[in-house]
Amino acid sequence: MKFNKVSLKKSKKLDEFIKEKKLESTLNEQALESTLNEQTLKETFKHCSDVTFSHLQFHHEPITLIYCTGLVSTDMLYKTVPKKLESFLKNRPSDFTEEALQALQLPTLQVVTSTEEAEMEIFSGKLLLIFRSEETIYSVDISDRPQRDTEDSNIEIAVKGPRDNFIEDITINHALIRKRLRTTSLISEKFEVGKRSKTKLSILYMADIVDTATLSEIKEKILSIDVDGLYSGTQLEELINDDHPFALFPRHSYTGRPDFAVQSLLDGRFVILIDGVSFAYITPINLFFLLKTAEDSESNYLYAAFERLLRVLGIAVAAFLPGFWVALTAFHQNQIPFTLLATVVESRRGVPLPTAVEAFIMLILFEVFREAGMRLPLSVGQTLSVIGGLIIGDAAIRAGLTNPAMLVVIAASTIATFTLINQSLVGIVALIRFFVITLVAFFGLFGFFVSVFLVSTYIAKFHSFGVPYLQIASEMSLKNTLKALIKLPDQLDNKRPNSMNPKDKTKQGGSS
Repeated sequence: MKFNKVSLKKSKKLDEFIKEKKLESTLNEQALESTLNEQTLKETFKHCSDVTFSHLQFHHEPITLIYCTGLVSTDMLYKTVPKKLESFLKNRPSDFTEEALQALQLPTLQVVTSTEEAEMEIFSGKLLLIFRSEETIYSVDISDRPQRDTEDSNIEIAVKGPRDNFIEDITINHALIRKRLRTTSLISEKFEVGKRSKTKLSILYMADIVDTATLSEIKEKILSIDVDGLYSGTQLEELINDDHPFALFPRHSYTGRPDFAVQSLLDGRFVILIDGVSFAYITPINLFFLLKTAEDSESNYLYAAFERLLRVLGIAVAAFLPGFWVALTAFHQNQIPFTLLATVVESRRGVPLPTAVEAFIMLILFEVFREAGMRLPLSVGQTLSVIGGLIIGDAAIRAGLTNPAMLVVIAASTIATFTLINQSLVGIVALIRFFVITLVAFFGLFGFFVSVFLVSTYIAKFHSFGVPYLQIASEMSLKNTLKALIKLPDQLDNKRPNSMNPKDKTKQGGSS
């Protein structure tokens, strides 16, 4: 009984404490509302040259309009809004009640109650209305933020697929997905990240497909973000994967094509849209998902399967071919066929540099060309990469800095990276290439096999929200191997990936 009385007293004290806090919060809000007026807003925006205060008068009623130039529709501002206000004040109501204000017929008319809310509304492209006779501030949505039209992506080239790609506006990106998935199963949850930037962010998923545990984990990670501003998807990836801040491989994929985002949603994955970013981010993923492209679904399954196998070969060639070649030519010449060995020895005559140093120089040279080609305009960059590579390569051979065989190997490994669509993966492969050559330079073939083992072990330890990065190794079977590496005909590809742990495991409209 004593225990119950003590518990009851504690419960009453807790209730009283909560009531006091609520009352204090209410009083603070009322105090804030009472101080929110035109003078307060002028003080708030006095250093914002793009925020304009305009004063109008209709039928002896002074009105102040506050807006951010460049973010509002000029037609609405100079034509529609003044006409609506004049018509409304011509038959001026005795009181500005909510019912009376409906006669204004302005889009999303609502009351603004705090300075922070006023900042958010103005910088979102909304118009603030202040009636001098009233102590209330209203916001009207007349936003017309600068944006570009949906167009082809420079990274994901559309041959047969749709060309209405994502842009930097989250509302339009959301609509591009919604028009392809006309179902209430598609859920969109909105968040605001960044104390200063207040960046809009949306998580999209299929409610009757996705794993609820993964959903809870992603939402918890996003809600725990505490930064001044969010300005890129890579930054978001690092923030929500804070358990491995120095992770090399990407745990999210990205796409500029809505059709590929829809395909990922139907597989049980999550799509994250960020306002100001022209890509959709997809999670969870594995290594083999990074080798898939949106154009695969537009190709014949045999050709798409062949292309995927080429990409798997491409990532192996890009990462390990230079190191393997250096190991053979520098340490294990007896493993090279005699005819090829004679050619290599003849071509290296007069080259003063060790094989490993020669490979390093050529790799760095090709990386410089690739980086320069990316930073220059598209047409100039492609010309520089091709012509510059040919001219400098030929000059390096003539100067005795390298030999033709080494140039071919380095060029082949560099070109192999172009089979990869994910640019984050391309950068990681380049780093692995240097790591492999470093070990090979000291230990030969032993160093090569050690590097392969270390890289494979590192990748095997990776998880993307519980999904193993090497899905084939974790669920070894012929069916899983085929589904991961190649594209099956649609009649056979009727199951969602087991690694996503989907509620509805079939793609044929029913659970099994």
